[in-house]
Amino acid sequence: MSDQVHYNNNGTIAYMPTYQAVVTGLPVIGRPSAETKIPHADPTQPTIKRELSAGDEHLVYWGDGNDFPQQIVRRYQRNTVIPETLDKKAALWLGGGVIATVDEESDTMVDDPRIRAFLKDITTKRYLREMAKDFAWFVNGFPEFILSKDRKTIVQLHANETSYCRWGRMDETTGRMDRVYLNANWPSATATDTDTIMIPAINPYDWDRVAQVRAGSSWKYIYPLSYPSPNSSYYQLANHHSVISSSWLDVLEAIPQFKKFAMQNQMTLRYHIEVTIDYWSKIYGEKWDEGSFSERMSIRDEFLSNLMAKLTNIENAHSAVLTDKWIDHADREQGVVINVLKDTHVEGKYNEDYSEGNANLFYTLGWDPTLSGFASKEMGSRSGGSDKREALLIFINQAGPYRQSLLEPLDFVAEYNGWKKTYPELTFKIRDTLLTTLDTGKSTTTENTPA
Repeated sequence: MSDQVHYNNNGTIAYMPTYQAVVTGLPVIGRPSAETKIPHADPTQPTIKRELSAGDEHLVYWGDGNDFPQQIVRRYQRNTVIPETLDKKAALWLGGGVIATVDEESDTMVDDPRIRAFLKDITTKRYLREMAKDFAWFVNGFPEFILSKDRKTIVQLHANETSYCRWGRMDETTGRMDRVYLNANWPSATATDTDTIMIPAINPYDWDRVAQVRAGSSWKYIYPLSYPSPNSSYYQLANHHSVISSSWLDVLEAIPQFKKFAMQNQMTLRYHIEVTIDYWSKIYGEKWDEGSFSERMSIRDEFLSNLMAKLTNIENAHSAVLTDKWIDHADREQGVVINVLKDTHVEGKYNEDYSEGNANLFYTLGWDPTLSGFASKEMGSRSGGSDKREALLIFINQAGPYRQSLLEPLDFVAEYNGWKKTYPELTFKIRDTLLTTLDTGKSTTTENTPA
């Protein structure tokens, strides 16, 4: 059966074979006008053989063990740079928030209470914040929109936790992917568990996607987001994953561990205490001279414990240690000598390797290290005000494709809710606050950047 939608002569009635549904009284949105050219074929979607994609008959695993996102989170959270940098990227993608203008050239927020209310709604703000964070980590997203009771309006946009989502298997005949499974317990969960939720997903490539949702029966749909990566169909791979495949993350994890265990377990002498053999007899007298071997060892242990308590106890900081000393008959100095040793074994070791590793980490994260205050004499990095300002401008200039992904569901909402019927060139923009030089008379300026 063909997936092609069939319209009557004036385009007010549509028959959708895939859904066995007839749609009548079509509004302008989703209905072809006289000059609209209806595609005669669907976008090409090659299928992937089941044996080439790990999973079961219902869903496709994300990673061989179906826990790729969970593994990434565990590894990245052990690093001091990655989580904070991804958080900064997500924050800059959102800038000062989203506004809607009547066209791309305008910088004035459209004066429409429907649009203003939707963008100011707390759920929309939470969608943007949560989706930007997940997109920075995984470059995949599974937001859902929720319809009104009469299914005529999208009333809410919601960001599902990306790591909880798994694609259902594509149709092996058409290549279509039309469902997503949600569960917070992967990899132990399955698609058939009672707490697994299946949500229908729309295909963003379908030209009649709005009409398909109108003809459907669900009150919520997944609008899948992804940033393309080579040779990927179900789940895209973030560029920063190369820090794992290149082994730089292994290096960065190993260095702090080496330093930690070296300080804990390696024999690093702080003091060398010299005690002449005559000291014990002269100070302890008969107790030493007539004592057994174990009694003499007990005297030495007690002496050393008391001395170390004086030398290392923080409460004794800046206090003095008194020891006995004398000259014997051969004019040799006798007594106790305390030598403070300098530990050169761990100090500074692998610091240059750690700086180089962090520099490579910033490269793979697509982040100018000057924005994080990273400065390295070895790597020649600078972190002045001009460097930060230029780095910020470059980042914003390159943020367009990622912002387009985050705002794409809003364009769908605008079509479905009829906003584009009123404002055909309605444009969603990110409001940016840019740093300026002192000679401009102000420290910042505001720009509205189309995604």
